[in-house]
Amino acid sequence: MTRRLYFLLALCLVGDRSGISGKNSPSFVVIVHPSNRFNTLRRSQIDYLFLRKVSRWPWGAEAKPIDLPVHDAIRQEFTREVLGTSESQLETYWIDQRSTLGLVPPDVVPDAAAAKAFVAARPGAIAYIPAAALDSRVKVVKVEP
Repeated sequence: MTRRLYFLLALCLVGDRSGISGKNSPSFVVIVHPSNRFNTLRRSQIDYLFLRKVSRWPWGAEAKPIDLPVHDAIRQEFTREVLGTSESQLETYWIDQRSTLGLVPPDVVPDAAAAKAFVAARPGAIAYIPAAALDSRVKVVKVEP
């Protein structure tokens, strides 16, 4: 199956629970361009985007995930809560992907302001930022389990 078909199949999965961890609210939000058609994404869909298992959104826009720096606390929380892995495991994953498939990890921006600017300028972009840094230039998507 193609990556796009896998993504479309993942999009068809509908969950009835909300929140990321069920106990505590995360200190980050997942953001997309305001024109993005999704208001809610499952963790597995976000995982597919950030691990580059899909390269396009269903409407054709190139999926462009954006990461914060490795030592940023928000990145560590996102990696743990949404991707379900650790930074060291993620580093190993990208070494394997680079050598076997030629895939590269998401671009890294220096801070939340840069992530917001990138997402606001590109319809296919997706990122995460501290909840306190949110503004009207971007759209928040609800993350479901």
